[in-house]
Amino acid sequence: MSFMRPRQILKLSFMVYILFLLTTCLPQNSTTPEPVVKSETPGVLWYDDFEDGDMAGWSIHDYPDREISHWFVEQGYLIQMSNIGKGKLGTNAVAGQADWTDYTVSANVVSTDDDYIGVLFRYQDPENYYRFSLSSQIAKIRLEKSVNGSIQSIGLLEELWPECDFNISIDVRGDSIKVYLDQEEYFSVMDTSLSWGKVGFVTYHNNTSFFDDITVYDKLKIIKDTSFQFDREPYLQNVLGDSATIMWGTNQVQNSSVEYGLSRANTKTVSTAALARIHEITLPGLEQGQTYHYRVSSGSLTSDWITFQTAKSVDQPFQFALYGDNRTNFMRHEEVVSAISFSKPDFVLNTGDVVMNGLRPDWDTEFFDPLKRLTSSIPIYVSLGNHENNTLGKTSPKQAPVPYSHYFKEYFSFPDPEHETYYSFTYGNSFFIFFDNNLAAYPKRAFPDIAAGSAQYQWLEEQLSSPAAQAAQWLFVTAHIPIISVGTKVRYELNEKHLWPLFKRYGVDVFFSGHVHNYERSYVDGIYHLISGGGGGQDFPIRSLADIRKQRTNYHYCLIDIDGSSLSLSFRDRDQRIMDQMVIDNSSIASELSIPQKLILQGGANTPGVPTLIQLSLPEESDFSITIYDDNGDLIKKLVDGHALTGTYWLHWVGDNSDGFIVPNGGYVCQVKTETNEATI
Repeated sequence: MSFMRPRQILKLSFMVYILFLLTTCLPQNSTTPEPVVKSETPGVLWYDDFEDGDMAGWSIHDYPDREISHWFVEQGYLIQMSNIGKGKLGTNAVAGQADWTDYTVSANVVSTDDDYIGVLFRYQDPENYYRFSLSSQIAKIRLEKSVNGSIQSIGLLEELWPECDFNISIDVRGDSIKVYLDQEEYFSVMDTSLSWGKVGFVTYHNNTSFFDDITVYDKLKIIKDTSFQFDREPYLQNVLGDSATIMWGTNQVQNSSVEYGLSRANTKTVSTAALARIHEITLPGLEQGQTYHYRVSSGSLTSDWITFQTAKSVDQPFQFALYGDNRTNFMRHEEVVSAISFSKPDFVLNTGDVVMNGLRPDWDTEFFDPLKRLTSSIPIYVSLGNHENNTLGKTSPKQAPVPYSHYFKEYFSFPDPEHETYYSFTYGNSFFIFFDNNLAAYPKRAFPDIAAGSAQYQWLEEQLSSPAAQAAQWLFVTAHIPIISVGTKVRYELNEKHLWPLFKRYGVDVFFSGHVHNYERSYVDGIYHLISGGGGGQDFPIRSLADIRKQRTNYHYCLIDIDGSSLSLSFRDRDQRIMDQMVIDNSSIASELSIPQKLILQGGANTPGVPTLIQLSLPEESDFSITIYDDNGDLIKKLVDGHALTGTYWLHWVGDNSDGFIVPNGGYVCQVKTETNEATI
């Protein structure tokens, strides 16, 4: 059974209605009418779904003129990505017929920046029009008119609109104006100022606005679907040890049940009669390293069968993906997730800021929907970001305190229910710690304290010093706010003063963070620091720091492979191009007994279909590259372009070239270059 959210049902309903009219009333050789061309079809006066990839028929008006908007069409959306809005005027996109009088305009919109977005109607010129707009960020819903350039309010509600992706429908008949949000009436007013005009979109102070499926009808038609539906597909949590947790969502409260087993023919069922919309079931007694089948049920609804892998044992190699800050642009987020999906990692770590506004219950548009192809079979572990709004703080004396958001705790399951914003777990030979350090970036907000002596600091030290952490081959820590970054001039002093000394004292191997929307790799005091914040936004460097060994601004993710004492990092963009690589060997015995005295490169003969083992010994820490050439000196493939500590490493070349094709049998040259040395075999 497919899953569909209520607003998706709405969009489909309008589409079905429009397609019915077009296919039954237009001539058989007709196609969907171009924008601004009035259709003879009764019911639909005009329609644009932006699937043609252009803005034909649309005119743009920016206010004031010196501010420039950025409108374009991509993937069937009309998008505006500038933050203009002085005087709350912003930018308008207008289309349609100037002689329209009585009509219903309906459009689907997506606002991830969370500032003002809306619809124009009876638009006559840049100074005379009606507009409806809302901002979830400041919790206002407005109905206004501009008469000779003067903006006047004719309706105002001070409430948080809960959705990121929604429908706006406005019906104008004579002096009557009715406004609907997701089929519910919000305004019904009488006004005689403007009696005719075009339609369009408005956005101000909103740099990520998406518009789709705008339709003008000759009369009001509101379609409601009240059927019981899944509105969030199943997603995995806490696939650890011998258990796993399954979560999913429904649009009405109902019971929860999961059927599971090593095959579909031999299953067990875990159920609860408790009624909920967010469902959570833990599957006990699982065998490690096995493939399980499962499907979820709530009332009369049952999902399709899905498979997942249980946790690896302590001696098995494993892989995880790292990314974060996917808020703002769900299109880019989906592309990053698609790239991750090809590797099928054992689990995913997200460094936080998964949504723009954690106060809204709609986390699906920005987070769960783009991830649904991945997290039904692969678990994700999330670090709390500042945009999840888990705070009672405020940013200025004029602003009201930001309320506490409970959705982070509600939408995720955690290994320790007592610490839902900071938690830890063991996977394979590694120990992972997640904690909330958002106070380091926003010391005037009411985020949890991280200073020495605070409850979270004490918990963190207990985890770092625990037998499980100290016995692990690898010790990883994840939090949203970095220690240092070239993407900001801010010094995160609380991190520097309180957290970094703890990391050094207890031997943390790698600290993962986000917040800054780029990739950065540094190595300080024996600890690797990786920033991965390119899941949906981009920040460019504004300073230079000697400790930052690698920086890149793009939409990206990282793949990390753990095999005993070896860690391999691959930093990739959304097109899966490798932008940085690094290998680490943290074996204390190897470091003490076999420190190389000189650069050594050894390898075997190439045989088609048989991987060639390449051994690299570095006498000192260095950036390095390994490249394969043929006998003529032509480039075959760059295997590695990364950074490594002193030690010996083993790599495999499977005999492929840069395009992924296997090369013929013959002689090939392998060359390694470091900052101070070069070797060839």
